[in-house]
Amino acid sequence: MSSMPDAIVKQDAKYLADNARRRKQFSLWFYFLCVAIALISVVILVVLMISIWSQGQSRLSSDLLTRSHSELEIERSGMWPAILGSLFVCGTCALVALPLGVGTAVFLEEFQPTNKLLRWIHGFVQLNISNLAGVPSIVYGLLGLTVFVYMFNVFGQIRVNESAGMEIMGYKHFYQVLTLEPGHVVFVPQSDPTKRQTTFDEPFQAVDPDGNSIEISIWTPGTPKPSDPAIRRQTVRAGAIGGTITERSWYYFRLPFDKSFLSGGLTLALVILPIIIISSQESLRGVPSSLREASMGLGATTWQTVRDVCLPAALPGIMTGAILAMGRAIGEAAPILVVMGAAVAKSTGPKHLMDDAVTMPVLIFNWAGRQQDEFKELSAAAIIVLLVVLLLLNSTAIYIRHHVQKAQS
Repeated sequence: MSSMPDAIVKQDAKYLADNARRRKQFSLWFYFLCVAIALISVVILVVLMISIWSQGQSRLSSDLLTRSHSELEIERSGMWPAILGSLFVCGTCALVALPLGVGTAVFLEEFQPTNKLLRWIHGFVQLNISNLAGVPSIVYGLLGLTVFVYMFNVFGQIRVNESAGMEIMGYKHFYQVLTLEPGHVVFVPQSDPTKRQTTFDEPFQAVDPDGNSIEISIWTPGTPKPSDPAIRRQTVRAGAIGGTITERSWYYFRLPFDKSFLSGGLTLALVILPIIIISSQESLRGVPSSLREASMGLGATTWQTVRDVCLPAALPGIMTGAILAMGRAIGEAAPILVVMGAAVAKSTGPKHLMDDAVTMPVLIFNWAGRQQDEFKELSAAAIIVLLVVLLLLNSTAIYIRHHVQKAQS
């Protein structure tokens, strides 16, 4: 008596052949469906690229890469300040998000608590990180506006044309005074930061535009006016009013951050942080447990195992997640519009930590919304430049990833 079930022993050959043919047909149809979906995506991408190229290729010139936005010479408008602004904002974003995201992933994945309460907190944090990955970026923009730009008004409200909040370092306040020589000014160090203007009726010490200390004399109306230009540059009218002007170093820092590129970079870091954490966790989970057990069996601590075994093995996956996250950051416009505004009239990149910046997505948004055809062509050309910059950054990161992966093997 056979031990095999009758359903297996007494199978109908014709039924089995039909069933096999039907499964092969389903498999073939599913294959063609996947190919069709992939081809549709590629065709849509190619149509978009051809449309953008045909519209913007005529504006791909050296002016586009070396000049700034201009209302008077639209044909010669460029995006150099926007390229610098995007690099500064995304650099700030990477410096904050990458170590914080990878560190959080290591803590959540490799240092899981054993206490019941701590495990509940660990699960709660994990659940929130997963949910935050799907939150629209405009919500992060509103969060960045409250936290980084205004800091809940803890350090005072931001006012137009006034020193906002608490200035920490990298600044010098002067009174700017016009001398008797037309167009020539001297600067007097400001002793009281709350006094916005002052009047000069007596001789005083000042510095010229070159930074040299000079003695300033007072000329009283009704008396002979000096005719020597050198003397006129060291003389001011009695009752002359000096207004406040601020000289800022590159490390100028204040609280709150106001509409600076630092606020924009920190807000973008919030946007991509959940993506980096989740991708880093998936990479760490892919490391075989046998490697951890072997390391622990040799007497290594948990930190030594993470540092010397888990992180090197998971590094290619972590870098892949970081590349995808930075690609999203460089193309984000909504949070930047909320935090830094839509102004594009800037001729240089950021000059200090608290300086504002124009980014490429905001410039494209501004140009694409204008009525003139020249600006629409410029926006298409700017999209091409943005794609090229994105490809260069991704290619560099992929090369580094493969170089590291090859060195490990």
